[in-house]
Amino acid sequence: MSEEQKKILQQKLWDIANTLRGKMMADDFRDYILGFIFYKYLSEKIERFIDMELLSQDDFNFVDIDESMQNHDNILKDLQKDTVEELGYFLKPNELFSFIAKKGNKESKEGSNFILDDLESILKNIESSTMGTGSQDDYENLFEDLDLSSSKLGRSENAKNELIAKVLAHLDEIDFKLRDSKADVLGDAYEYLIAKFASGAGKTAGEFYTPQMVSTLLAKLVTSKRKKIATVYDPTCGSGSLLLRVAKELPKEEHPKFYGQELTRTTYNLARMNMILHDVHYCDFDIKNEDTLEQPQHMDKTFEAIVANPPFSAHWSARELFLSDDRFSQYGKLAPRTKADFAFVQHMLHHLAENGTMAVVLPHGVLFRGAAEGVIRKYIIEERNYIDAVIGLPANIFFGTSIPTSILVFKKCRENPDDILFIDASGKENFEKVKAQNFLRDCDIEKIIRTYKSRKTIDKYSYKASLDEVRENEYNLNIPRYVDTFEEEEPIDLDEVTEYLSVIDNFSKENDKVLFEYCNELELPKPIGNNIFLIEEYKKGVMQKIFSQEIRFKANDGSEYAPWEKKRLGNIAIFLKGKGISKTDIVENGSLECIRYGELYTVYDERILHVISKTNLNKKDLILSKSNDVIIPASGETQIDIATASCVLKDNVALSGDLNIIRTNENGVFLSYYLNNAKKIEIARLAQGISVVHLYSSQLKQLKLNLPSIQEQTKIANFLSAIDEKLLHVKTKLEKTKEFKKALLQQMFV
Repeated sequence: MSEEQKKILQQKLWDIANTLRGKMMADDFRDYILGFIFYKYLSEKIERFIDMELLSQDDFNFVDIDESMQNHDNILKDLQKDTVEELGYFLKPNELFSFIAKKGNKESKEGSNFILDDLESILKNIESSTMGTGSQDDYENLFEDLDLSSSKLGRSENAKNELIAKVLAHLDEIDFKLRDSKADVLGDAYEYLIAKFASGAGKTAGEFYTPQMVSTLLAKLVTSKRKKIATVYDPTCGSGSLLLRVAKELPKEEHPKFYGQELTRTTYNLARMNMILHDVHYCDFDIKNEDTLEQPQHMDKTFEAIVANPPFSAHWSARELFLSDDRFSQYGKLAPRTKADFAFVQHMLHHLAENGTMAVVLPHGVLFRGAAEGVIRKYIIEERNYIDAVIGLPANIFFGTSIPTSILVFKKCRENPDDILFIDASGKENFEKVKAQNFLRDCDIEKIIRTYKSRKTIDKYSYKASLDEVRENEYNLNIPRYVDTFEEEEPIDLDEVTEYLSVIDNFSKENDKVLFEYCNELELPKPIGNNIFLIEEYKKGVMQKIFSQEIRFKANDGSEYAPWEKKRLGNIAIFLKGKGISKTDIVENGSLECIRYGELYTVYDERILHVISKTNLNKKDLILSKSNDVIIPASGETQIDIATASCVLKDNVALSGDLNIIRTNENGVFLSYYLNNAKKIEIARLAQGISVVHLYSSQLKQLKLNLPSIQEQTKIANFLSAIDEKLLHVKTKLEKTKEFKKALLQQMFV
């Protein structure tokens, strides 16, 4: 399956997930859709195994077995014994996903299409089929988060049944390509969905998901110098994605055993499903559901690779009895009750094999905080010499927190025992910024790994510090103490800044004349002064009055404009789809801009709209937008953002085909303002108002707009543009004034 086909499959699954949204929070419909996908996987897996391995010599398939067959019970009994031994669970032919999906969506009136009771029994039967076997712990209560009686699925039983049947029908149409043993199509799709849910889960996202870029970096660090690892451990494993990422860095013939512990019950279930979906045999993973620090579950084991992203500065009991615990006793101090970061480190070091490598994400505070943490840090460095590297990461790369973080790499038997490598990967040249989120690109990760392997000192990026230097710094590992990233400021031309300020003043005076003329016509107070907040509030108030028709412009001859006319958006606009813009089009047309990696800055409100990520110039779904087009993003992060229309674009901009591009003969500037304000909530309602959704063109076309004539629209647009121009001048003048002050200071100190 090609990468493009994988993306199509992932988008289909995400669209199906949105079928469940209704009034659910992201966490709720996540559990349902992932649970149903898992059920489908188990069904297809068992059907394929039995047909190819157990019934290959027979003249019938698994789905053909029914009660009319001779020895029906004995056949199923024999099949169950062999299947549970190999796969760990069993399903009967009439319990398979496809059977239930078809029953729930059959069009004939013969028999009932009510499947909720059947589905609940089947999920329980899957768990009970493992009782007394080696896979019992891995399937016990695995489906407990799929509450089919929940009112979130519908008010009546029939409504719930209809919704679930609809979702199963959509899933039944998808081929998970299980016959392709070389491709982990479903596993990749499952990871994609987990990441999508995490991106919309806010502060709770960190409980179950480590961003893939960080997972990849941690996995590469622990496998950078060895490609044969027998055991991998994550004491705060979340959905298990980090453990699985380590396996991807190993040769395919290597099959490590996975060990993990997770506190949250729902996330623990997710981790077990994730393992099974990635075709990890039930004998090859051991995930426990307990508090790692208070109730450790693998105390008798050591592991060759340990990776973790523990909850930052979590609380724990820090009871005195832990001073006699083997994990903590040698340090003489316990981590503070309100900052368990070092408690997790101590726990992991206890489990690290002598030949093992451990990479853990931690807040920067662990590098320099004193008191008990300072004592623990000194012991690890001075008495044990376990710290191999300290890597600083950019801020805003984790879901739910914006703080910068670090990765500490530990080894008990170090190849370089006389130094500690420091890497500062937080510089703006070492990541990509997309909206408020920062991302480590493949090249950024490779740079870190390359530097870690070579242990070279690179100006403003890395430094190999001797242990004596660390002692001189009193075991403070704060990265700026070792990696000097200071950049001298570029000299500012005072005359140039002064001239620029003068030009801004002249433009501002001309714009104010136009703006104040409009204010006179509308009998509005004039926005005098340079307070950005007050001008923005003034603009909001004016827009409310205009869109509610509390104030109206008049024609140039003084007559009243015609009443506003209600129109459907579909009647005045066309919705563009990708036209296959080529690289040649872009090169030959000098005025054409292509947004390749990230952000389109809107003209009027100066907010950033993420429109396209890592798009090839010759991608076939690019759209050529023109002046006065209005765009609405196909997805967003909050209820308001999904309904945000951009303002007018410059001529000839290549945009992603995933966007809703609206082209209209009406005044585009006015329409953009109208969609962006007066109709924002209505668009959000179309999008079901929950988290990240897709705004379909069919929905938007039905949107009714109360629009003035083209002539009045133009006046309104010009008036609002004049306000925006004033805001732009004020903001620019503020920035240039700061530069003016800097230039003065530079001249004073030269």
